[in-house]
Formats: sequence, C-alpha cells, structure tokens
Amino acid sequence: MYTSLIPLAVIGTIWTSLFTFKVLNFIWIYFLRPSSIKKYHHNHIHSSAPPWAIITGASDGIGKQYAHELARLDFNIVLHGRNATKLHHLRTELHDEFPHLSFRAIVADASKSGPESSKHIQEIVDTLRDLHVTILINNVGSGGYRDGTVYAEIQDTEPEDIDHLINVNARFPAQFTRAVVPLLLSHGGPALILSMGSMGELGCPKLSLYGAAKCFDMSFSRALRREMILAGRDHVEVLGIMTGSVTGVSHNKSKATLQTPDSGDFARGAFQKVGCGEDVVAATAFQGLVWNMVRAMPLFLRDQSLISGIKRDMEMRAKLAKKA
Repeated sequence: MYTSLIPLAVIGTIWTSLFTFKVLNFIWIYFLRPSSIKKYHHNHIHSSAPPWAIITGASDGIGKQYAHELARLDFNIVLHGRNATKLHHLRTELHDEFPHLSFRAIVADASKSGPESSKHIQEIVDTLRDLHVTILINNVGSGGYRDGTVYAEIQDTEPEDIDHLINVNARFPAQFTRAVVPLLLSHGGPALILSMGSMGELGCPKLSLYGAAKCFDMSFSRALRREMILAGRDHVEVLGIMTGSVTGVSHNKSKATLQTPDSGDFARGAFQKVGCGEDVVAATAFQGLVWNMVRAMPLFLRDQSLISGIKRDMEMRAKLAKKA
C-alpha cells in the first residue's frame, strides 16, 4: 500500500518544487533584481564611438517613453515613425531636454509591403552604418484597422485591413530586424533586441489577426534568442515584452491603474526586466501575474475569462464613444 503511494509523493514533490521555484523567480524578477540595461551603454571598442539605440514606432505612446528613458540613460537615439511632423516634435523635445545627446529621425510606413518597401527599409538602415548601435527596440505595432476600429470578426474584415495588421505587426519588425542585426553584431560588444508582444496572443476574440501577428513577434523573438546562443553570440540579448493595456497612448488617455499602467511606468518596467534571463516577460508585476494565471487556467475558464474581458472593454469603448 505504501509502495503504491511513492509515485504520488514524487509527483507532489516535483510539482511543489516547480511551483515554489516559479513563485520565487517571479518575486526575484519583478521586485528584487537590478536591471542590466546599462550593460549596453558602452563605447565602440576600436573607435570609442558612443552608443546608439534604435526605436521603431517612437513618435507616440510607449515608443516615446522608451526614447525618454534611454535618453536619461545617456543613449543617443534613432527615432522611427511614419509621421514626420510628430518625429520632428519629439526630436526637438529630446534635444531641448538632453542637449548633450544626438538624435536622428527616420520615416517609414510600416503598413507597406512588397519589394520596394523592403528595399526602402534596407536603404534607411544603410544610412545608420556610421553609428555604434547597441540596442534595437521593435516597438512599432497597431491593433486598429485603417478606420480606427479595434474589434472585428474575421468575415467582416477587409482584405486590405488584414494586410495592414500583418504588415505593421509582423512583416515590418522582421524586415527591420534583419537589416539592423548586422549593425548590432559589427562591434562585437553587448547588444540588445527588445520586441513588443501582446496578451492578444492568448486568443482574444475579435482580435484574431492582431493576436496572431503579435504571436509571430514573440515566436520570432524566442527563436532569434536561441539562434544567437547557437551561433555563440551570448553577448546579444533578445527579449520579448508581453504587453497588456496601457494608458498614455494614442487610443487610451484614461487614468492609470494597477491593471493599466501609464506608458512611462510601462517603459521603465520593461527596461527593468532586461537581463532577467527569460525569453518573454511582462513589463509589470500585475500584468505578469494576469498573463501567467490566464495561461494556467483550464481551457473552459480561459475561454470565459478572455471573452468576458473583451466584452467589458467593448462596452467601455462604446460608453467613451458616446461621451465624445
């Protein structure tokens, strides 16, 4: 009788050990460990050129906050966006606040596709070859359709909107990363590739295309991390940041909460996770807790949770639209 209980005891011990490790690791990552972001602030080994960071989708929201945070850390920055006016204003704003740093702006529409678009991306990156680039932040992305709609069923989605979501959220980050990686590898020093994911990849209804595209980003990031390790490039860190709702962005100006942090707090949280040893991690403790809890739910509970969450958000957006 007692012998038959041994396998159960072993399973229970293993499960308890794994659960304890996950809890302690969560506490370490979100509350105790220091960031390694300063590791990437190093001059070129031969020319002593100062470090640069490239941020896609930098003209607003989280991307703009990434720029301010990196400037505070004394990085020179290349700002990417599709709106030249917004980029000019941001560049001027950063110059005024950090006059000792340099800033460049590159304009490219991430929603375009095809050989000409890919060629344009390469031509843009070629203009940066004189820079000592140590950080790439793939922040560009959009969950909205061309008319501003966020939620839609697949049969109601125009073919052009399908291309739009795939191009902005998946194609452009992949093409841009391909073009920038040689710059990150050229100096042989520590380098960082930070890519933005979304909790939409959990399978949120009416966000099927957006979620699938962001799932591509995180799969791409995970594989690229292992690709660097396989090639013996352990000095290149590749980290995916799982993103939930954030305020202070173009589509959400509401008051920040624990569940929906301000874009500035989000950016600081993301940089705090640099060097944590994970392949994908949420920027804030609350969003990390929610993300892990939903993934651990039985399917029927996960279905209910995601469906009810989307319903609440749709209702909130409808109320805001009426007030506007």
